[in-house]
Amino acid sequence: MTNTLVYLPRHALAMSATLIKELCWVATAHAAEQESIAVDPGQCVRLVSADGAPVNCFSGNQLSVDIGLDEVVAANEPVDALFLCAFWGAPQQIIDENRALLPWLHRLNDQAVPIAAVSNGPFFLAEAGLLDNKVATVYPPVADQFHRRYPDVALRPERAITDAGNLYCANGIASGCDLIVSIIEMLYGAGVARRISHDFLVGFNRNYSISHVSFDGQKYHRDRQILTAQQWLERNFSGEVKLEVVAADIGMSPRNFSRRFKRATGDSPSHYLQRVRIEAAKELLRSTDLSVAEVAYRVGYADLSYFSRMFSRHEGCLPLSYRLEVE
Repeated sequence: MTNTLVYLPRHALAMSATLIKELCWVATAHAAEQESIAVDPGQCVRLVSADGAPVNCFSGNQLSVDIGLDEVVAANEPVDALFLCAFWGAPQQIIDENRALLPWLHRLNDQAVPIAAVSNGPFFLAEAGLLDNKVATVYPPVADQFHRRYPDVALRPERAITDAGNLYCANGIASGCDLIVSIIEMLYGAGVARRISHDFLVGFNRNYSISHVSFDGQKYHRDRQILTAQQWLERNFSGEVKLEVVAADIGMSPRNFSRRFKRATGDSPSHYLQRVRIEAAKELLRSTDLSVAEVAYRVGYADLSYFSRMFSRHEGCLPLSYRLEVE
């Protein structure tokens, strides 16, 4: 199964840590049940502190942890995801108390491990220099302080969730909840993520998913022509799209366009377009009462059966089932 770690600095917000651990714990149990394997979720989702000692949270609660940072670093075991909890207090002091965390963040980033920072947790990523020239969000009341300290970060505090490759930021606890489910989706698939939302987040309107926000993460390349094509596809996906015309518009042959698009983004142009359309469809299914046929038409599919097949291929369920699960 997975090795998911949750890092707690001193003055961590207890609800941030426990929410992450418990949702990931249950997701691990669901995934193990699906695969019919015996797993101890407690060994798959662990709380980490700087020294392995219990953490005194801002509320006065004391949270026991499973392991210390030095043990984690020394073990050098593969990590599937890391969460950086929200904290309360002066960022400078909290950062200074957790300097040993920064080299480890570099190591995980070099390994492309997903790192999700909640509320003011992005201070750790920025202090490590990992967010330079990348988009990020942070808890809005500390946004000005963050911007002054890290002017090279493309800060967007109005955005609930940002994605810079494998680095994810949420600007508060509510959006952090959304991000937790999205990381669960990445680790265990859409089915487990939907089950977590349905069982534990009743009344919570999920607005984001990893596949949706990660279009940002596919734009950290230097091919300006391909970036132009990506932006065009994201604006015009609902109409008839002829990729050979898109290629011609940016001065490329279809073959060269496909090759460069794949090299820059990791997706073929056609797969990228399908992802954009499916994400738009998911948003309409969540937030409107439109029929499935109308949703299909609005996101660029004239053939309802083809839309249903594409949706099922991406999400593991049919559009109507998806709508029922997220209601």
